[in-house]
Amino acid sequence: MLRRVHRWIGVALAGWLVLVSLSGVLLLWENEYYGWRYPSLPSQPYAPVLKPAVIEQILSSANGQVGSMLLPTPSLPAYRAYLTDGSEAMFHPETAALVAEWGALDALPAFLFELHAHLLLGDIGTDIGGVLGVFLFLNIVFGLVLWSRRRKVLQIRYFLPKGLSRPLLVRGHAAQGVSLAVLFLLVAFTGLAMAFSAPVSAGLNKIFGAAEVIRPTVRHVDSESALINWQNALVSVSSEFPAARPSLLGIPNATNEPLIVRLRNAGELHPNGRSYLVLNPDNGEVLERIDATKTGLGPTIGNLLYPLHAGKTGWPGYRLLLSVLSLSLLFVGTSGTYLALTRPRARSTDGLQLERPGRELS
Repeated sequence: MLRRVHRWIGVALAGWLVLVSLSGVLLLWENEYYGWRYPSLPSQPYAPVLKPAVIEQILSSANGQVGSMLLPTPSLPAYRAYLTDGSEAMFHPETAALVAEWGALDALPAFLFELHAHLLLGDIGTDIGGVLGVFLFLNIVFGLVLWSRRRKVLQIRYFLPKGLSRPLLVRGHAAQGVSLAVLFLLVAFTGLAMAFSAPVSAGLNKIFGAAEVIRPTVRHVDSESALINWQNALVSVSSEFPAARPSLLGIPNATNEPLIVRLRNAGELHPNGRSYLVLNPDNGEVLERIDATKTGLGPTIGNLLYPLHAGKTGWPGYRLLLSVLSLSLLFVGTSGTYLALTRPRARSTDGLQLERPGRELS
């Protein structure tokens, strides 16, 4: 029974694995693609320095349509503005010149992200991907159980298949599946956890504990001007978080909205950080301060999920490891599906179709 469940779950997952594995591998190298696609951007390495004049020029050229904006990083020296109509624009970090603009599906990385995270179906695609992620997690566990029943040792010499014959595919499927199972489970769990981020975060916070406030709560300010005092805002940022790197700006689009600055504080693995400053845009007054390193173990664990899944840890070689894992997971999924669908059968003496006995995993 377990073998049959494992087989048909694998068949159902195969098509989805092809999409998410290939799109995931390409997304790991997104910043390198931008550097190649837009050669006008500064060459790497790049030490970003926030320039209020450049930010003001970008906001002015976007005619007040910027909802939020990612700030330049050494790996991607550009401002990325997320516009209120759902499109995105990229600006030069020194001149504020428009480099590119695209809709949700107009650029290759944007299309790949929508395919990988939402299956091009929006929120319902996210839920479908999360459910399939649960099945993937379970199927990996089922595969380990099946292997443990028939194997005594791991035949690692078959890790790279030496041919496409059925026995060699079986051995390669087992060798890669077992040797990389723990890492496969990590990828599967972090992916489904992001698909179901709200319940997963709530569960982690409940189990491991969390501060009362972990995300900005101030939504309205007393302001009379639509202009942002960037100089005072940056002074507040540097005084409140002197060792942190500002990563994202939540731009107010009305006079009663605050300016939200997201930061990567020392000790945070998340590439954008989960520390926040909520400021009065008129004068830079600090209205709320959230240090992600002091919000409890639950949020700390939750904040690890995205960088571990997306390869944005900053560790040398980690993206290469995830690339190998994605391609291996693609092989394990497709080879398992092929083996399940082409499993030989023998006809019994009473005419019933029975699975042919054999020692395929021996």
